[in-house]
Amino acid sequence: MLFLAVFCGFMAENFREHLIEHKRTVHYAEQFINEIELDTAQISQGISFVNGKKNKVDSLIRALNNQSWQDIYFWGLYIEDYYVATFHSASFEQIKYAGYLRNFKNEELVTSIQDYINFRDNVEIVQTELAAFYNQQLTPFINRSIDKQYLVENNVRQRPVFDSLWNKKPINASAINQVEFRNMLITIRDSYSLDFLYKILNEKSVVLISQLKKEFHLK
Repeated sequence: MLFLAVFCGFMAENFREHLIEHKRTVHYAEQFINEIELDTAQISQGISFVNGKKNKVDSLIRALNNQSWQDIYFWGLYIEDYYVATFHSASFEQIKYAGYLRNFKNEELVTSIQDYINFRDNVEIVQTELAAFYNQQLTPFINRSIDKQYLVENNVRQRPVFDSLWNKKPINASAINQVEFRNMLITIRDSYSLDFLYKILNEKSVVLISQLKKEFHLK
């Protein structure tokens, strides 16, 4: 009887610990889902930014080809801004390093998690390389070549405001090295495969959220 009581006590304690660990795993899964959803918002902003940026770069390249200094200046004033999506990784790191990943029994789910994380890491690498190109090459070139005096004016991003300022005081843009500028712009334009990468990452996030919710019976 004593052995049976000890055994039952052991089983009850083991079950209780298992239940607690399961609840923690579900909690971390919920946090992981919340962070992926935050990432998808970042991704959506990135897609929108890249699409707008492509149009600006294309407009600037056409202006250079047409020798339209007014257009070159208008688009050139804003060409050095870039977007970096900031992804969230705290919950996954907690799951990984606290050992809770072993509680993810579904191999397909684990594969999707690893695929999502790896692809997200690759997107971050591309973003970092693009940001370095802007900071180390494009922005110094813009600062050397383009007079930003119009930027002190309110609403200068609106084309009619810019055109009015230009007509009052046009800027001599002959100092711009057009070949170097065009080559930089083409490099930027080619780098916006980010649009494609963001869309793939977004698709992976949707699938992963669905799998996590199904696995842990979450709404």
